[in-house]
Amino acid sequence: MSMHPAHVSLWSSIGIVVVVLGVHARAQLPSSASSGAALWGVAGLFTLAWLLNSRRRVRAAALVTLVAIVLAAGSWAAHVASSRLADRLPASLEGVDLHIIGIIDDLPMATRHGTRFGFHVESCSPQCALRGRVQLSWTAPAVAHDLKWAPAQRWQLTVRLKRPHSPHNPGAFDRELRWLQDNVAAIGTVRHAVLLDAHASGLMWSLEWFRDRLRQAMLQAAGPVNAREAGVLAALAMGDQAAITPAQWTLFNQTGVGHLMSISGLHITMLAALGGRAAGALWRGPWGVRWGWPLRVPVQTVRLAAAVLVGLAYALLAGWGIPAQRTCFMLAVAALLLATGRMASIVSAVSAAAAIMTVLDPWAPLAAGFWLSFGAVMAIVWASSGLAFGLSRRARFIDSAWRTQWAATLALIPMGALFFGSVSLVGPLANAFAIPLVSAVITPAALLGAGLSLVWPQAAGWVLQPAAWLTAWLIRALEWLAAWPGSVVYLPRPEVLALVLGTAGCAVLLAPAGVPRRALGVLALVPIILVPLHRPKSDELYVTALDVGQGMAVVVQAAGRVLVYDTGPTLGPDADAGSRVIVPWLRAQGVRQIDALVVSHLDDDHSGGAVSLIRDMQPDWVASSLDPSHRILAGAARHIPCRRNDRWAWGEIEFEFLHPADPPEPARGSITNARSCVLRIRTPSHTLLLAGDIEAAQERRLIELYGSESLRSDVLLVPHHGSQTSSTAGFIDAVSPRIALFQVAYRSRFRHPNPNVLQRYKERDIRVLRSDHHGAITLYLRSHGVIETVNSRESPARYWRVPPVP
Repeated sequence: MSMHPAHVSLWSSIGIVVVVLGVHARAQLPSSASSGAALWGVAGLFTLAWLLNSRRRVRAAALVTLVAIVLAAGSWAAHVASSRLADRLPASLEGVDLHIIGIIDDLPMATRHGTRFGFHVESCSPQCALRGRVQLSWTAPAVAHDLKWAPAQRWQLTVRLKRPHSPHNPGAFDRELRWLQDNVAAIGTVRHAVLLDAHASGLMWSLEWFRDRLRQAMLQAAGPVNAREAGVLAALAMGDQAAITPAQWTLFNQTGVGHLMSISGLHITMLAALGGRAAGALWRGPWGVRWGWPLRVPVQTVRLAAAVLVGLAYALLAGWGIPAQRTCFMLAVAALLLATGRMASIVSAVSAAAAIMTVLDPWAPLAAGFWLSFGAVMAIVWASSGLAFGLSRRARFIDSAWRTQWAATLALIPMGALFFGSVSLVGPLANAFAIPLVSAVITPAALLGAGLSLVWPQAAGWVLQPAAWLTAWLIRALEWLAAWPGSVVYLPRPEVLALVLGTAGCAVLLAPAGVPRRALGVLALVPIILVPLHRPKSDELYVTALDVGQGMAVVVQAAGRVLVYDTGPTLGPDADAGSRVIVPWLRAQGVRQIDALVVSHLDDDHSGGAVSLIRDMQPDWVASSLDPSHRILAGAARHIPCRRNDRWAWGEIEFEFLHPADPPEPARGSITNARSCVLRIRTPSHTLLLAGDIEAAQERRLIELYGSESLRSDVLLVPHHGSQTSSTAGFIDAVSPRIALFQVAYRSRFRHPNPNVLQRYKERDIRVLRSDHHGAITLYLRSHGVIETVNSRESPARYWRVPPVP
């Protein structure tokens, strides 16, 4: 049995993706010596393949070639990753004023406090070997906001940087990985700026400058009345996804149309096809025939080349995202195979495109867009293989549209559960009218309006404003669908085996007519839909201190119920830790509703996410030290003030508030901190103390009231994030914890935890766990005094995570 070249190509593509994923699963990258040995091994394998092929041992040569290609891809991915890590800012330069010269290399994004943009570093002083890109924020006072940041500008900046560290929670978006993929060596703030050149020379800089001009022209032509919809049009025309608000993205994802609201493969393919047809018509038109063009180059070749070039140009205009890359590579591979007469199947083009993308961007297979893009294409191709060609053209169109929708819907079940923890039940209905409206009307109008906005702004307004009205109608229709009961089903994150079975089940359900018992594929989806949930036993407690940066958020699972203590900070005008961190984590655990919420006090880093959490998780009751009329409590079903000695029990687990008193006791310093709800939780084997932001005076009061015996706890959520105003020696001795949890931000602007406070815990041999070092921290308080700990930054460990500074 000989190995066909097409089979070698397919298995090589699969092998490349698998081996690169294996590289990214490592806690540490191979050493330079190992990488060098691997490269010599690759060279030896290719030499062996050439010798075998020359002796007509084709099968052996193909097999050796396959192994060599896969090994080369793995070595290349490790080399690129090592280079990126080497470019990162050294820890010794964090927080130091540096002087850098470079160029703004992407579209600046306006934030609530200023502007954020990417910056390509050309030089750095004093004596800092900073390379690659940095992500900067300009948050200067209002008097200095006359600075106009734009792509292609060269600036001399004074900056203060830190390593690309980000909060980390299980199953959440890994920003450190994205920064590594984008070659971001550091993040920081601009302290002083001097413009050196308004437009630096260079193809990529000019492209970003053009995209910025186009965005401004489109938004101006659409008018301020249509600002919300104009952002969607800008995303469709030029890939400016930052113009779409977080609330809009939530709506689009809930209704299953998020794939349409940016430059997708469908849009690029459509424009490439139009470009190919136009080039073919011109080539064989009167001028082409007159000059004999069709005789020199076949029309088919011209069409293919034009389609690829138009698709590439549009993808570059879109910012070169993963869907755009995937489509361009597929177009290029398909055109090459068709031009050379080697087009065995579309599977060859898809697999080759996946391999090329993986080699050019070794982190692509870690992105949801990679699998959503290729998975949807393969599902549609597989489902369309049974298309009934004996039908009329209209019937075939309806059959094709139905199969496409059915394939996309099924493919999103396992991938939606894996990447988003949800499946939209209204997605098929929403896509039924959104796909033709967006693809055939709104997107062409956005493209036409974008082109006109630079040369004829008035005409651009005539095109973009009606497109904005249609977009507004579409958004209202999607909001109506999203309001349906059960429009979205939230699923726990599936295990690998369940994911494999679910994918196989989808393949069976999408099989062409004639395949027996296709309906049995539904059974393979059961492990995804009915994922067994991990819940504590009646005498156990699961405690997760989520990583919310500067803030507190602790989830307590006990006796089949869930309590959340504090909700983290506000993250922006449309985002907070409740919607961005706590709710997604709860849904990934299979929690659809929480039983209780405790908001310890009013400070934003403790209450910032409360409104979102109350809205999305609908707790049975909310306990807090807030005024009952406060807006945060407006959506609560029931409010209970935290009062000393109030108790309740869930099975064998006992809860008691130790602070504040009712009415509150006089306090010095921060009144809100002094009123923090202090909650003690007891199991038959353990005690957990959640202390909020109490300070020294409240600590002394607790010691007076309860004494060491009653305060002693196995786990302490350290008061006030380890501030110097808390964690007195007497309080630490009274509680005498085995584990101290510090919920602090990386390089906190409040300098939490205070070094002296940290030293007090370490001197007493108390195990210190910090969210800035360990990410989300989960404690399993088992029977018989056993405490198991899992830290998200270490379980599993990955090479790209920024290590803590000793």
